Amino acid sequence: MKHKNTLLTFIALSAATLVSTVSAQEPIVLQTGAFAPPGSVFLEFWQKFKTNVERDSGATIKVDLNTSDPNEGNLLSNLRRGRIACAGVSLQGSSTILPEVGVLQLPYLFSNFKQVDYAYDKGLTETYRKLFSAKGVELLQFVEVGFTHTYGVQPIKSPADVKGVKLRATQARASQAWVKSTGAEPVVLPIAETMPGLQTGLIKGGEAGLVIYSAMIAKAAAHYTLTGHAFDSGTILCNKEWFDKLNAKQKSAVQNGWSTRDQAAATRAGNDQFLTTAASKGLSIYRPTPSEMAQWQAAGKKASEEILSGLGADAKKIYDDLAKDIAATK
Repeated sequence: MKHKNTLLTFIALSAATLVSTVSAQEPIVLQTGAFAPPGSVFLEFWQKFKTNVERDSGATIKVDLNTSDPNEGNLLSNLRRGRIACAGVSLQGSSTILPEVGVLQLPYLFSNFKQVDYAYDKGLTETYRKLFSAKGVELLQFVEVGFTHTYGVQPIKSPADVKGVKLRATQARASQAWVKSTGAEPVVLPIAETMPGLQTGLIKGGEAGLVIYSAMIAKAAAHYTLTGHAFDSGTILCNKEWFDKLNAKQKSAVQNGWSTRDQAAATRAGNDQFLTTAASKGLSIYRPTPSEMAQWQAAGKKASEEILSGLGADAKKIYDDLAKDIAATK
């Protein structure tokens, strides 16, 4: 009888230990916040992010995706308060945390993908990781959006066509300085208010990369001018307090969960495809003449000087290093 009681006790203790172990191994929830237009390459790669993180963490992290929140102010507030673990936000949104991000938005900083790839591969991401970390935010990866161009409800060929015209600008100083330098009047609007602004006549155009333009703006502004005045990226940021609690394997899974190179290639291919088929959709794609492009670039130089002068010593060093990297690709 005593032996039987001992066996029952052992079984009970083993069961309790098993329950405790299972409970301790409940996956960590990674709640995201972002805005990925339906059908966009961003939506596809957020799904891959979820798959990659859950697989590479050994199923110890469960990713709960939310890709339908266009309010970046809300996303960043929730991120910093720990209400969500990671957020995908634009450079414009990121600059409200780290003004030095404005360097990457300087007009005509990059003129081709060779320069972009060289600069980012040479350590640009690591440079910004250190700066974001000092702000209590972990930068995971940059997200390629592509070159930024100019759209309008009427044809736009040169800065003369937007003189005095109200154009949408983002909350970033770089965007506002660019619009102002062209002679237009910047109207700061969140992305969610851009379409209503175009439809009501509050604005007559603005600036956007091909992904956002094709998914959200083209129906209200059929004229798209390839000014290529900025190279746009998004950022995937994590709450640093949340990230620092992960073990080494989990950190690696989260930090490398975004398929950076594949996403960049898919974005470039998608942008090229859009330009090829734009005319069939009733859209007008205009490529400025060399003379007109010189006018856009002159406006960009003016804006760059204004933007860089207000960003501080760290930004100046980043810019100087970037300038050397870009020169090395020529």
